[in-house]
Amino acid sequence: MADVAQFWNVWAPYLSYIENNALDVAAIQKLESVISDPVLIAGAGQGLLVEQLQKSGHKVVGVDLSPQMVNYALTRRGLTLIEADARRLPFADGIYSTTIIATGVVDMLHDEGQIGLIVNEARRATQDGGKVLVAFYGVHPAAERFARLIGVITGGVLHQKKMYELTRLSPGETLKTLRNDYQIGVLRALKEALILQFSLPPREKRAVRKLAELLKSADDPQALINAAVDMPYRTEHDIRALFTRLQLPLFRVFALGTCSVAQIGK
Repeated sequence: MADVAQFWNVWAPYLSYIENNALDVAAIQKLESVISDPVLIAGAGQGLLVEQLQKSGHKVVGVDLSPQMVNYALTRRGLTLIEADARRLPFADGIYSTTIIATGVVDMLHDEGQIGLIVNEARRATQDGGKVLVAFYGVHPAAERFARLIGVITGGVLHQKKMYELTRLSPGETLKTLRNDYQIGVLRALKEALILQFSLPPREKRAVRKLAELLKSADDPQALINAAVDMPYRTEHDIRALFTRLQLPLFRVFALGTCSVAQIGK
């Protein structure tokens, strides 16, 4: 948890570049049919999803471990979030009808014991018959294929630092790196890059551009890269297997493009 918390602390001033990704506004809109009030969002960041659900008429409370995130939610959006650890929520049992664990919380953890603590704490704060939604970061299949080719995803791990280092390169530098470091020929690299370019939806292309813009404009881009953690990359099969090992009742998995959301029973 410490490395993940440090990552978000370092990235907090620049979250506006990347927050509308993974479990984003488009994804939460697709989930609205299963969301009932009152709603708790754990890992609310700077309040993007809290704001979106409030605009849709929901009663929402957001918590985040980072005091920086809580402060930015207030200054950027006028939202009052609660600073709290998702492993020890400051609420009585059965308060919420829907509890959402956002991306950037359990999906960045390798320790399944910690994941179990967080999910069970969310279940405790959720009413009998309520819903617990647990979000996991994902990438478009074309981007996943390319990431596996160049070693950004290996052995069930997404190497964030490597991803950020490649993102900040110019096209020419990227081709040189692929040739020298990954032994991928120029023609194949160009072919794979073109396939990726034409396969990615506009939503994913915007996310890549925003990340590249951030890594060029930040005061200390290397500090952002150095804060990156190697995080698990879980397919739907991996997510289902995870909850089986944790002995938690999994009802279904929503595949939402840039994220997957598991619905766990109370």
